[in-house]
Amino acid sequence: MPDSTHLYDVIVVGGGPAGCATALSLTKNDAPAGLRVLVLDDAEQNAFKIGESLPASARRTLAMLHPTLNERLAVDTAQGLHHMCTGNASAWAGPHLEETYALMNPYGHGWHLGRARFDEALREACGPLLRKGKAVDVRRVDGRGDQAHCWEIDATMSSTGETETFRARWIVDATGRKASIARKLGAKVRKHSDLLAFYALFTTTEPETDTDNRTLIEAAPSGWWYSARLPHGRRLVTYTTSPTDTTARVARTAAGFQDKLRRETVHIARALEQDGVPAYEMAAESRFVSHTSACSAVLEPYAAWEPAPAGPDGASDTSSGRGWCAVGDAALAFDPLSSQGIITALNTGAFLGGVLARQLGIVEPPTSGEEVDGVRAVCAIHDAYEQVRVMYDEGRAYYYSIVDRFEADTIGSEDKNSVDSSFWKKMQVTL
Repeated sequence: MPDSTHLYDVIVVGGGPAGCATALSLTKNDAPAGLRVLVLDDAEQNAFKIGESLPASARRTLAMLHPTLNERLAVDTAQGLHHMCTGNASAWAGPHLEETYALMNPYGHGWHLGRARFDEALREACGPLLRKGKAVDVRRVDGRGDQAHCWEIDATMSSTGETETFRARWIVDATGRKASIARKLGAKVRKHSDLLAFYALFTTTEPETDTDNRTLIEAAPSGWWYSARLPHGRRLVTYTTSPTDTTARVARTAAGFQDKLRRETVHIARALEQDGVPAYEMAAESRFVSHTSACSAVLEPYAAWEPAPAGPDGASDTSSGRGWCAVGDAALAFDPLSSQGIITALNTGAFLGGVLARQLGIVEPPTSGEEVDGVRAVCAIHDAYEQVRVMYDEGRAYYYSIVDRFEADTIGSEDKNSVDSSFWKKMQVTL
């Protein structure tokens, strides 16, 4: 049996925005209970990670999670470690840009983040709650009592390379799209409209000449393009398409990616120029274009509660049990068109921490005939996540349905690979 110092109320696996938000929310809500919380994080501190758009509304969530986060974000932005996002500009239903301006947002401007810096700020806010290590196994411990009918996790710790074992009443899967913990416990990931996002970094030696801080989106015959200016003289460009589309093979190579970028975009290609002359070149690390899954994905179920077994006298202790739940991309992964990945991670983490703190802080068990408190927590998680999913699905269906400007391009075309609107037809069929 593990030492008592390894017994926790909640273990969060994953130290990204979703995992850190969950832990910070737990500690903010648990003052009466003194909950024992652990975050296991195996992220590489300086590794580049796609996902840099943070909307202005994040200010509210960050302020709730920790008093220093907004100040840290402002200081880092002033030092050029993040960039302000001044609005969105998209050539979507038509070829011309339609813009929304941060000036009209009551929360102000959003950000194009230096993602590694932002994630590290969240991890630093977690302080001693966070330990560097990789969860390698999870299993059920059956029985009765505080250290039974719980979860047991083995983790390889970064500081020693040794495996340590931890126990907890709740496990939170914050491992991202892979949902590795939830899938080990029997959950399934349901994907919707398989998509790949190919991405490359471009660099310039004169970053001061690029003053376009908008998020740029441009529809193309076989997918859509996105670009954002990042810190340190870099600009991110992504191309999202179906993995079965012929253009997916082309976009995998640096030459093919750049050729498609020049041929299929106007506004994003222009963002890489200065007075009609190329101002950016593909970064050395993008010689081989990277790609990542970009499909919508939903975990089924989002959470589960397993009550402790009845005692020898047949009586059931409804206040005891073990539960697991997912948060962020592990629970709900969105098409990057929504630019909602980070804010959804923060918001679901903030919500989840409150739910778990209330459940674990219950002193008296529910009265006879009521559902166990863990079941109520799982129901609350499911209902809240479903509201988020439904709102996202409605928005996604609308935006993909309004693109019909490429249909006529295939008429009379002998080269099926040159212009192909089948991507949009396929996306609209799956709405």
